[in-house]
Amino acid sequence: MSAIYRSLIILLPLIVLITYGTILIADKDDAFTYFESKELPQFDLQDLEDRKIDLAAFNGISLLNVWASWCITCLVEHPFLTQLSKNEITLIGLNYKDSQVKAKQWLGKRGDPYIFSIYDPRGDLAFDLGVTGAPETFLIFNQQIIGHIQGELNQEKWQSTFVPLINAVTQANQ
Repeated sequence: MSAIYRSLIILLPLIVLITYGTILIADKDDAFTYFESKELPQFDLQDLEDRKIDLAAFNGISLLNVWASWCITCLVEHPFLTQLSKNEITLIGLNYKDSQVKAKQWLGKRGDPYIFSIYDPRGDLAFDLGVTGAPETFLIFNQQIIGHIQGELNQEKWQSTFVPLINAVTQANQ
């Protein structure tokens, strides 16, 4: 019996270590990606230039990117978003819990890839969308959210998550 106990003393911590190590090493971004289709919430907000937002802007395929001037990861993903905007992707910003002045300065300094940025100083629309922080990106087709990524949008996530969804929607509507 003592040999069994000695083996358990060695094996149990080893099994626990391997299990937790696997969990820690796993790609956490997959856990924050979902494809539950839902309708874009109705909202009454303006853009950073104080213009009223027309929901018709969300007809067709578009990306809604949640960003803020205080967000470090938003700074990291900004060059990729700028590249996407040059490839005829309709990119709409959602400026989240930010100062309007700081947001405009941030875009002025780094370039503005968005056709417009919705100004959401209290986070009302973000709350209705289920946003937990910035950045997050929603893939929208005809006012339906068909994809969502929490965290930085980059080339890898774009290709693996959003491109297949865009291709499926495009093929289904031809």
